[in-house]
Amino acid sequence: MGLLTNILLAPFLSPVWGTRWTLEQVDRVVRDELTDDTPVKEDLMALQMQLEMGEIDDDEYVRREAEIMKRLREVREWREKFGMSTSGGPVRIAESGEPE
Repeated sequence: MGLLTNILLAPFLSPVWGTRWTLEQVDRVVRDELTDDTPVKEDLMALQMQLEMGEIDDDEYVRREAEIMKRLREVREWREKFGMSTSGGPVRIAESGEPE
């Protein structure tokens, strides 16, 4: 579109442009929230500190660690769905004749 067309259609297209921009910002924030593993790692470190300080026993640690690791796997799955890099790198499965 030319400049004159943009100026003439601005009153009609501005709400569309504004809505599109808003939705792109919401999409960016949602992706950031789904793919940020920092809070999960902080929870794991806090759990380890609780174990070391004697605030929880081994059984409680194992149970809560499993929940945290599940959350970490979910973050990794979201990162893979969005085509982002994962901290563990690509998973390579050795074939039957190939050494590991």
